[in-house]
Amino acid sequence: MKKKLVCILLCAVMLFSGLMSTGCSLTTGDATSSDTSGTSSTDSARTSMTLSLWVPVEEGTTEEALYLVESAINVVTQKEFDTAIKLYGIPEDEYDDLMKERIAFIDKRVIEEEEAAKKKRQEQIAAAQKGETIVEETTEYVNPNMDGDYSLVVRGAVGYTPVERNQLDIFLVRGMDDYNYYADSLYVENLSEELNGSSKVLKNYIYTDFFTAVTRNDGIFAIPNNHAVGEYTYFLVNKRIAESEYLDATKLISLSACNEEGFIDAIAQYYEGVTPVYGNYMPNYYQFWNGDGDINKFSVITSRVMSDTTIETVKFENVFANPNFTTNYGLYKSFKDKGYVSTSETVPDEFGVGYITCTADEIKEYADDYEIHVFEQPLGYASDYTQGMFAVSSFTKSLPRSMEIITLLNTSTELRTILQYGVEGTHWKYDEEDSDIIVKLDTIVSDTDITYNMNLFDTGNVYMTYPTYGETLDEWQTSKDQNLDSYLPATYYFMANKNLEGDGPIYVNEFNKDKFETLDKYSAEMFARIEAMTAEEFTSSIETLKNEVNKLAVFDQLVYTPTETDSSKGKTPDQGWEPEGSLTYIWQQYLKVVLGDDSSEG
Repeated sequence: MKKKLVCILLCAVMLFSGLMSTGCSLTTGDATSSDTSGTSSTDSARTSMTLSLWVPVEEGTTEEALYLVESAINVVTQKEFDTAIKLYGIPEDEYDDLMKERIAFIDKRVIEEEEAAKKKRQEQIAAAQKGETIVEETTEYVNPNMDGDYSLVVRGAVGYTPVERNQLDIFLVRGMDDYNYYADSLYVENLSEELNGSSKVLKNYIYTDFFTAVTRNDGIFAIPNNHAVGEYTYFLVNKRIAESEYLDATKLISLSACNEEGFIDAIAQYYEGVTPVYGNYMPNYYQFWNGDGDINKFSVITSRVMSDTTIETVKFENVFANPNFTTNYGLYKSFKDKGYVSTSETVPDEFGVGYITCTADEIKEYADDYEIHVFEQPLGYASDYTQGMFAVSSFTKSLPRSMEIITLLNTSTELRTILQYGVEGTHWKYDEEDSDIIVKLDTIVSDTDITYNMNLFDTGNVYMTYPTYGETLDEWQTSKDQNLDSYLPATYYFMANKNLEGDGPIYVNEFNKDKFETLDKYSAEMFARIEAMTAEEFTSSIETLKNEVNKLAVFDQLVYTPTETDSSKGKTPDQGWEPEGSLTYIWQQYLKVVLGDDSSEG
């Protein structure tokens, strides 16, 4: 079993090797269309080629609009690479299912055609051995282009060969589940070699954590589209009231700091109409361990994981044994007991201090009235990094040529803006007073509807095009800064990936699944108990709660450190003590693999 566990943990090696070096570099992405270093547009041996690009389109997009956009894209790609693009626009709500069906259909047809060709060749050989000749039947010409009405556009680039019958090149993958499905099914190309070669420039345009997050043990199979990750939780302090109380709002960085200065009580006593404390609160940077991998769902087993936490320092602890958690949770409860707290979805007109979870751009609306402190940095989840990724199908005409197009979409403002907003002079124009702004044009031209609507996150690196009409590329700076402040936690692999043997998190296995079921039920009951307590009851019960959890059999079995003397102490598998089921043990084995200690293979 130990070898089996190590085999599973090996899947984390490439991911965490990247994680340990994240945050090293990030080009801000202010490139122009001419900045495409790493591509090979001057390759004298290249020939004309047509590639297909499959994208989801939003409601209202017309066939005529897609054809105009396809033509504008081809002006760029034909000049740059002698590559034509056949654009397939699929309604957004049909896209994911249709792409799976299409690729599976091509895969089946390729196999059938190969078997038919093999059978035909065998028949020809057998006939030749008998001195016979097989007369070929005359069949009706079949157009080699894509069959079926899969696109709103059916025309191809003038002067270029059509897309072949079983060809599918670039398409968008949305979500970790689909990403793993395509990679596991061998429906997409491994892009690792390209990223270390002709497309290495992408590493200067896309934040490092994106590549780390999509790195499987067998490689990288899609290029994630750069965008802001996660949300901050901010702690806000009312400037007006702080000044009235002769306090420095810049130093009131936490609820405890405000409490020490008597700030909250003063608001409740002297400032009528002001909500003393606003927002839901839980001590920050805690990750809870449970059977379904939800780090935000309370459990009595927890780890405190911050942006600078390393894999070597991760611990699995009794939540009530951490004074940081118990002190701050109790303090917040004390304000709830006094009736100071509002957790309404509607933000009060004015509050003394508050917790707001949002992006760096959204918090700006509070900047005039509140001192803004970062309570918790944005944490990256798999759903953030895999929101939209361009992949190259295994049925591509050319992997290198497809990667040239993907690279350009992530590094060129010109091509990126065409795919997102349409054709200059037709769908949009530059503002007459500010050439850094684009303006939307009428979508009816000569009684023809040319409406073109695309999701910003489905068309490439967002920082290479305009946030929207009327805003310049400079508007992305706050979003870029948020990306730099976000972090992919040391526990990412365990919280974001599925067990190779099932749908649960990787740390849940046959040796501890039942224990987690028991623990999760207990944790839910425990949370209900402490939520119902007053602050005084909670504070006076901390030691009792800690001891209760410590004595809980499944808690000890899930966090204990196995030793050679366990059997003599009665810690045997038949008594529920399974080394391979201990979180601590699983983590230790993982560390040995990642850090290169071969003794884990013993």
